[in-house]
Amino acid sequence: MRYSEQEREQIAAEYDEYAAGCARTADDLASRGYDIAAEVHRDQATQCRQIAEAARTSSDELNHQFTDEHNTI
Repeated sequence: MRYSEQEREQIAAEYDEYAAGCARTADDLASRGYDIAAEVHRDQATQCRQIAEAARTSSDELNHQFTDEHNTI
């Protein structure tokens, strides 16, 4: 699928928000001693940041992220 620059900017912004939310949740969980759950949310935040960065790069990179078998989001 080909994404326009505007679509990619919107996707990047949305995934940046998702990443920030996951990071806040991870911090909250870690502060309450739920380290494993916090790590899961940190991993999700990292994946969201990777998708956002791919969206800023190109449609090809974004498609690669969406079809990457290792991406669990």
